[in-house]
Amino acid sequence: MKNIVILGGGYAGIFAAANLINKRRNIKINIIDKNPYHQLLQQIHLIPANIKIPEYLTLKINDLLKNDADFLEDNLESINLEKRKVITKTGIEYSYDYIIIALGAINTYYSVKGAQQYSHSFRSVGDALKLREAITKLPSDSVIVICGGGATGISLAGALSETFGEKIKIKVVEAQHNILADWDPRLVKTAKKILRERNVEILTGQPVKEISNSSVIVGSDIRVNCDLTVWTAGIKGFEIKTIPHVKKTKSERIIVNKYSQIEGFDNAFAVGDISAFTLKNGVLSPQLAQFAVRQARNVAKNILRKEGGEPMIELDYSQKGQILSLGRRCMGLINGILVTGALCEYAEDFVIDNYIAAIENRGKGIPALAYENDVVSQISTSLNFMTYAASRVLSNRSNATRGDLYKEIKRTN
Repeated sequence: MKNIVILGGGYAGIFAAANLINKRRNIKINIIDKNPYHQLLQQIHLIPANIKIPEYLTLKINDLLKNDADFLEDNLESINLEKRKVITKTGIEYSYDYIIIALGAINTYYSVKGAQQYSHSFRSVGDALKLREAITKLPSDSVIVICGGGATGISLAGALSETFGEKIKIKVVEAQHNILADWDPRLVKTAKKILRERNVEILTGQPVKEISNSSVIVGSDIRVNCDLTVWTAGIKGFEIKTIPHVKKTKSERIIVNKYSQIEGFDNAFAVGDISAFTLKNGVLSPQLAQFAVRQARNVAKNILRKEGGEPMIELDYSQKGQILSLGRRCMGLINGILVTGALCEYAEDFVIDNYIAAIENRGKGIPALAYENDVVSQISTSLNFMTYAASRVLSNRSNATRGDLYKEIKRTN
């Protein structure tokens, strides 16, 4: 029996496990993570704004994978790639035939003085809950500064301004000359318009220099007084000791080849935010959930192909769309078309619910086709979404439970 160890229970780790589950192969899957819950991180900005509760965005890993994989709650110390062993901080060793490193990313503070000490992290459901608690203690006319104008920072600004706009002033500071770098200009323009309507102040071209408990210093020593600061200004790969050292980028991402393998170790893969995968256009892979799950599915397929004596296949990735929610208002770009309103809300929910259905179906059936690039799969996914959206409209179930929603997708199989 071949033993596969997956490090990390995020999008890439869970999706790899689900796609590896194959009754015809003699394999054992172990997932190791310090957290027993899988978190739907793309919507955590809705928690501090009291738009969604944390239970809606957390799923027990054991419930997702049931008896098809073993979950081990533990903290990691190191990976010995030569001896094929994972060592935990308690000294326990786990041997493997294949390893998938899916440890995600952590904040990087770029040596900004006071950033780690005085700003709120925003990388997990736990972080979102701490931020919500801190906001509830703020008096009226308080100022919140969000450091970072990427998707996370802008989504958070949108959600907070919707809920607390009359009580709290929201400011976003961004080092680059525009928010939402690499996003479609139409989405950037629409996001700016909505945020201005909610009196959110956006300061671009203003790198953060220093943070204290009462202010943020940006640009040419401009002091922005505030009562609370949130850091969404950058991430780097999770830091894990490997023996021997592996090649990494300056941002601690493990460099992998076209099959997501680590150089020198054909049984070791890195996926998701911790990996540095070069796309066909020469650009590094985006640190996005949609790339992470596609890459994880490709790795799972290739491990099964290797075990079956078949050649591996390269990952063929193209971004299928962009969706951004600013609280209850949502906008997106789907197949090059700008979508807003209820249809975009349905699309955002569909992405999450289809993802869960694909896990439940172990990477098979219609939900899994959303993670393929061929024309037939794209058409099937479009039809699946149309069925989903029609069901939402007819039943008026915008406040349905997570279970009710993804069952609508599974009914189409």
